[in-house]
Amino acid sequence: MLYNTGTMNLSWRIAAAVLIGGAFAACASAPQIPLVDPFPLHFPLTEAWTLEIEGTIAGQPWAKDGIVYCRTGDGSVTAVVASSRAVLSRLGVDSSLPDLSGQTGELVFERDAGSLRAVDKRGRIVWTFKGDGAIAADPVAAERRVYFGDTGRVFYCLDAATGKVKWRRRLQGAPVQPAVIGGGAIAVAASNSVVYRLARRSGSILSWEAIPSRVIYELAAAGPLVLISSASPTVTALDLRTGKRAGQYEAPGLLVAGAVWSAPYIVLFIEDEESGRQKIVFLRPR
Repeated sequence: MLYNTGTMNLSWRIAAAVLIGGAFAACASAPQIPLVDPFPLHFPLTEAWTLEIEGTIAGQPWAKDGIVYCRTGDGSVTAVVASSRAVLSRLGVDSSLPDLSGQTGELVFERDAGSLRAVDKRGRIVWTFKGDGAIAADPVAAERRVYFGDTGRVFYCLDAATGKVKWRRRLQGAPVQPAVIGGGAIAVAASNSVVYRLARRSGSILSWEAIPSRVIYELAAAGPLVLISSASPTVTALDLRTGKRAGQYEAPGLLVAGAVWSAPYIVLFIEDEESGRQKIVFLRPR
């Protein structure tokens, strides 16, 4: 039997094209699997473990890449690995720390009592902005904008590249802590014991939450939630998507710093009223 090889080759090419096209079509039509938070935070909480620290905590602790850092009164820094419940290191006063400023890109934002300035990598001042009052808390930069408040009870959004005002919002209290950004909203703690939820693009007040005591510590992001630590032992979680309370926890002692989030733990820093010793408390969902 004789075969027409040209016709056979053409047939195979057509069949292969049909198969490949079908494969691509199947991939294109396959449903996308939504991303799921492997450590969703929900209440109630239970104590997972505790760690006593040497000395007393000074300033606001922070968490990065599963490691919780806290500075003590002598200037040294203790680093704790949350997952392994182990002290990674105790860095001396003169030790170099990883870059934990959270500021990325070409500019760094610096503040003094009355102004905010953007500085490039060569140390040159790109722009300077002066608000209605003193700038008491560090600015927060995100998506080419920078957010901060002043003692004149005004919260600002500036263009990060030019320093021009995108919007400003006068509040009933002075923004005294760095803001927390989540999705399309911003959480701003003010001196009138209120946490405001502002629209990120326009600055409109979406909602507010009255806190029974003064918010004296920094807010902390925990996924879609923001953790609010105040002068009382109560830590409150606010959902930035809805403005509703997600839960609260009564700490077994006086808070000495703001709570931080190191998935899957909420981390508290408390002082025992009787002994005066301070410890780190790791909480997880029940």
